[in-house]
Amino acid sequence: MPARRKRRAFSVSIYCRHEGSVLLVQHKRLRLWVPVGGEMLLGETPLEAAERELWEGAGIEHPIFPHIHSVLGAPPGLLLYEEHEVSRKGTHMNFAFIAEVPYKNVRSNGTFGASVWVTSLAELPEGIPPSVQDAMPYALTAGVT
Repeated sequence: MPARRKRRAFSVSIYCRHEGSVLLVQHKRLRLWVPVGGEMLLGETPLEAAERELWEGAGIEHPIFPHIHSVLGAPPGLLLYEEHEVSRKGTHMNFAFIAEVPYKNVRSNGTFGASVWVTSLAELPEGIPPSVQDAMPYALTAGVT
């Protein structure tokens, strides 16, 4: 009998920036501090999913995805790609973006409770997954001139 294949899910995370701060939200179920994000829908590009998740997840409209590097064909705002295991869910293949947002007001769609804007690594709250911890230095500085 062949081995059972693990589920694979494509997801996006969006490090929202406003005036030098980066937004983290506390996932209600996991109690971890993460960027806004979620799974991509069938047929969506990563950038389309990022725009949708910002609106659906946090009520953020009119984000600007800055060009932060010159990789040919990369969508604007693409910060990095990473893969991680998510317990029973299998492997998440995650596209992380930076989005400059016009305001700090966010609303939860029910998947997160609290939110915090941080301006430095010293301000990071307790309970951040390793992948988010690793990405935060870049989220704070990538593309900033």
